[in-house]
Amino acid sequence: MKNYSYLYLFTISIAVLLVIFGFIVWRSGIYAETFLNDATRKNFILMTLGLSLCLSLFAFHRGLIKSGKRIDYLKFFLGSFIVLMVIAIIPLMTVAYYLPGETSAYAASYTYSPRGHKSCAGARVDDPDLGRNIKICYPEGNFQFDKDIFISKKTNALGTVILFAMTAP
Repeated sequence: MKNYSYLYLFTISIAVLLVIFGFIVWRSGIYAETFLNDATRKNFILMTLGLSLCLSLFAFHRGLIKSGKRIDYLKFFLGSFIVLMVIAIIPLMTVAYYLPGETSAYAASYTYSPRGHKSCAGARVDDPDLGRNIKICYPEGNFQFDKDIFISKKTNALGTVILFAMTAP
């Protein structure tokens, strides 16, 4: 297939659109319902730091950074760390979402959290297993005015997945 053919252009266009669509579905479905526990988050950051350090040492050894300034090596290290964090969070959250776990339920009081620039409207709840405050996007019921919420969740080795959430008056 030639790089200047319509078939190549059509194939690349469809592939890019599928990747964008897949990311949107992942963000609204898996990312919004999955919460990693503290140990998983710390290990994820440490592994990403280690990978970016290895990548930086590889770039230093190969001479990929042309200027010999230390600030350029630091920029490469931090840039690779950020890119690896963004890329590696997708499979980690997907594995945590699909991993089997123990199903449990609890009722708790919550506070209404309005929609922000980059977040959804929902309920802020203190989760006992995670030990921190989480935001559940668009639970069933009137979540703006009710004060109690019933949560069904699945807990596995990597974190917690919210299966169902419904407010009660």
